[in-house]
Amino acid sequence: MSTIATRPATGGARFVAYDRNVVRIGNPEDGSAISVRAETWVEEYATIRVAQYQEKSSGGFDTVYIQFDAASTGAPGMTHNFGASTEAGGAVAARLKHACDTQTPVYVAIETRRRKHVEGKKDQPIDVLTPIHTLRGAAGESLSGQPQATKANCAKVIVVVGGVEDLDDTAVASEKELRSDLTEWPLLRGNKLGDLPPEGWRCMVRDGKRTGGITQAPVNSASTDTAALATAVAEQLAAQFGTSANQPGRVASKPAGVRRAVAAEGKPWEPLNSDGRPNAGSDLAAKIRATHESAIYLLTGALEAAAEDELPEMTAEQSLDHVWKLTDILLWIGDKTQEHVVGRANRLDRSHKEAGMWVMQVINTRFPYSVEHIANEEACRKWAMEVLNAAKDDFMQTYQRMAKFLEVDLTTTTDAKGAAQVAASAAPQQLEQSTATEARPQSVDQGIAQREPGVAETRSQGAQQSRPQQQNLNQGRPQNAGEVAASVDAWKALAASVEMTEHIDQLRFILKATFGVPRGMLGEIEASAFNRQVAKWATNPAAFRQAAEQAFVADPENRQQKAS
Repeated sequence: MSTIATRPATGGARFVAYDRNVVRIGNPEDGSAISVRAETWVEEYATIRVAQYQEKSSGGFDTVYIQFDAASTGAPGMTHNFGASTEAGGAVAARLKHACDTQTPVYVAIETRRRKHVEGKKDQPIDVLTPIHTLRGAAGESLSGQPQATKANCAKVIVVVGGVEDLDDTAVASEKELRSDLTEWPLLRGNKLGDLPPEGWRCMVRDGKRTGGITQAPVNSASTDTAALATAVAEQLAAQFGTSANQPGRVASKPAGVRRAVAAEGKPWEPLNSDGRPNAGSDLAAKIRATHESAIYLLTGALEAAAEDELPEMTAEQSLDHVWKLTDILLWIGDKTQEHVVGRANRLDRSHKEAGMWVMQVINTRFPYSVEHIANEEACRKWAMEVLNAAKDDFMQTYQRMAKFLEVDLTTTTDAKGAAQVAASAAPQQLEQSTATEARPQSVDQGIAQREPGVAETRSQGAQQSRPQQQNLNQGRPQNAGEVAASVDAWKALAASVEMTEHIDQLRFILKATFGVPRGMLGEIEASAFNRQVAKWATNPAAFRQAAEQAFVADPENRQQKAS
């Protein structure tokens, strides 16, 4: 362990880290078996004194309990002493004993990690996906836990101790005792809530909400280095057709208008950084890169399938330019396919990814891209429209089957039950219907997508919706029900169907019970999960009202009010 690299500069640090060892569980997202690293809460104190050193023995297992002098940290508000344990006979215990005897301050790191089961209740195992803050009794964005909840669900263990001045004077707990990966700590000190996992890992989602724990980020085994593949395409075409001696190669230069980053990158779902620059690490950037990769495969596949006398005369640079033009065509077809089903085209929405996958499935199974489409603009326009029409039909067929399975009537209804169903089913699109007229692509060489009013409008809408000053700055992230007008309308319609409009606040208790949120507010619930549940409740308003009454009576908040 590099003590200099892993010590906080001053004061201390509190953050969510992750167990080194993985646990195999069922994926809450699709049921498959996956490996998960559980959350661990780490607290570092750059300088603190040991107030008490006490050796304990329980069940044949020796431990050392340490009480720390909170005021010695110098941190405002830290006045109550606190304690943690460590294994007896180890280097950490010996270093703490010396600190206690000499009353010299030390650097300390403490892990708060989950127990296997609730203390004293072996029949209540603790789920590896339960967030560590939930186990600590911390609510919302508060990092302050509750002592009783922490004691019941967690164990606090001292894992690192060292000299304040001498950074080489550091003792680390044994691998058996240490849970998290010390090498990750410098990267995780900003991970206060557990939503910033280390590189190569991702958070888990269950019922539309982030859980605790992380799993490895998906890696497509069939994926390729796009830059390397593009170079290979250029070399292949140059070898086949030759490169004009009069045509200079590309010179790497800084494009006009590009400037150095002056702010940290936004989250993956944020297309813009805080300074207004495009977020090069965003989902939108990944979408364009993936589409470019698909265009490379289509072009190389068309060339490989063509006879030698059918190959077009193209330089390496022209082949790469064509790949980008084909990328624009694929994105445009995806825009129109999404708009046909959803009602608008927005590349920041997940439905655009589904539309794009339908586009590629149509190309791979029915309308392959051929060498004819490379050389003949009219043939390319005809091919693009054939792919578009087929993809729109397939995506719409999917949407209609979803509605049938969910028992959602896609036609407009006026009764309260129907209104709740329609509003809930339409909420992910926020009921934003577009009436843009489809325009045929004009020219491959000039870029089909760039000349389509619909595409330009989409880009404008996407940029406007993602400006930091706009209301929908984080449109790419999962929205909560309180942010989606259609979700709110669906909830009001459901309340009206059970004659609870004037007492709608009393219905929040069924939301608390159903979604496990602290207050039962729409802003605490992920929108898509909320919409599905409201649509289900709307099918039987009487049963919903009965369940709501039971939730109201059973909620501790109401029992306490009644007792008082």
